Amino acid sequence: MKKGREMESKGNRKWKASFGMASLGLGIAFVLGASVQAQAVDVTTVAGVFHERGDVDGPGIESRFEFPQGILAAPDGSIYIADTGNDMIRKITTGGVSGGVQVPLHLHHMSVTVESVAGANHRARYRDGVGPNARFNNPEGMAISPDGKTLYVADSRNNMIRKIDLATKTVSTIAGHTFPSSGDGVGKEAGFESPRGLAMSPDGKTLYVADSGNNMIRKIDLSTNAVTTLAGAGKLMAGYADGVGTQATFKEPRSLAVSSDGQTLYIADTRNHLIRKMILATNSVSTLAGHAGFPGTLNGPGPDAYFYHPTSISIDGNKLYVADGANADIRMVDLNTGVVSTVAGATLSGGVPIAGREDGMGLEGHFQFPGALTVLHGVLFVADTPADTIREVSF
Repeated sequence: MKKGREMESKGNRKWKASFGMASLGLGIAFVLGASVQAQAVDVTTVAGVFHERGDVDGPGIESRFEFPQGILAAPDGSIYIADTGNDMIRKITTGGVSGGVQVPLHLHHMSVTVESVAGANHRARYRDGVGPNARFNNPEGMAISPDGKTLYVADSRNNMIRKIDLATKTVSTIAGHTFPSSGDGVGKEAGFESPRGLAMSPDGKTLYVADSGNNMIRKIDLSTNAVTTLAGAGKLMAGYADGVGTQATFKEPRSLAVSSDGQTLYIADTRNHLIRKMILATNSVSTLAGHAGFPGTLNGPGPDAYFYHPTSISIDGNKLYVADGANADIRMVDLNTGVVSTVAGATLSGGVPIAGREDGMGLEGHFQFPGALTVLHGVLFVADTPADTIREVSF
């Protein structure tokens, strides 16, 4: 059986459950009302084709992906994809957006080309090596060094954090071991369980890890590869309590973003339907937006807003963008005011998500299930995970 089908039938039952509830119109979401778009946007498919899976490199819609669950903009304007179903890391080069250059909106999706960086199609296992000789098992979240030379990968089913020297495509392991555990330590002595999200400190010295299976937030000192736990009470202590360090609890955190000053870590606390924040000087965790255990679509001030399975976050100045997976839309938290709004995707008047594949302006652009997003020069790139496509949101 192909791995993509296995993922849908086993490893991603939770995803399918979310789709089912979204398509049926979950009662809570229905009661809480609809999101309203805050501004006009243009949603465009830039790579891949809806539900046509594969690992084909090449121009834009001639390329193919399988269940991509990670996406990251690099300093040079390249877009890296964790092509999860294919167990590969891919790269998109675009002639429309490049590092340090702002270009007209209509050029953003011109000359898009996809190439493979590391890993091999459906060869799910663990192996360090160069390019296609390396092996991953469900790679998801990524982070990149400030100089753009090293890509870090949360290799979720291998329970490891890997790194890729982008000049040579050499893959190596910096922390974790194949069996799941939660102990702190140095390098391979440390343990993770299904790490899914990564974020890099602005100075490039610290890598933050959303250790999803352990319901914890960890950090790696990149000078020593020493792993320590910052917050969360562990696998058996899922919850939504605010607090300091291990007094705080999470439920499957999946994505992280660091403020530009390096002082605040934002967390997509996925199964709690919350956006959290942590002050890194004190490891103090608080809830920024959402209601724990109550999915919905409502916009407004943080405590009044509702999310439904937020899977990914990306920061751009005072804007925190959220891939709100089961709502099939993209939300934004204004970090100055705490107000939540919808920037792309649509819901029916009762709050029922509209899941689709259509490109278009404003409410005409739809997503299947946005699983990951990144921002580059104010343009959003979204991995529409079960659709097997990469989408662009231009403002």
